[in-house]
Amino acid sequence: MATASKWNLSREDIKTAAKDEKELLLEHDSDPDENMLFNRPSTSMAETRVDGKMDSVRLQIREVTEVMRENVQKVMERGERLEDLQEASDRLNMAGNEFRATAKKAQQRAWFQNFKTRIILVAITVTVVICIIVLDIFVLYLVLR
Repeated sequence: MATASKWNLSREDIKTAAKDEKELLLEHDSDPDENMLFNRPSTSMAETRVDGKMDSVRLQIREVTEVMRENVQKVMERGERLEDLQEASDRLNMAGNEFRATAKKAQQRAWFQNFKTRIILVAITVTVVICIIVLDIFVLYLVLR
């Protein structure tokens, strides 16, 4: 028979404790009847060894249960952080799309304003050139007359 060290248990010990310990793992709060069953006083040396092994198994199960609860808590916190990151990413994506649309409208307005300015400059230049030509023709007409 194996000694009752922290991780060295015989299959018989595990089978004996399996049913009761599984119930403890599945339930968050244990019933008072179960606690009385596990914490009963021993009357012989054989029962003392069994109780010692049961205590060892119970301790291991409590340690594993605590580690698993911590892991589940960490996974839940990580999930919450991931949800927060996803929401922030969605907000940034929407803000980026709005910025892109606003920038495109501003670019179109600037292009149209630039186009209007060039048309006005060309019109003024053409008007001045026509005025100069008309005045030259008029002056020539007056001189030749």
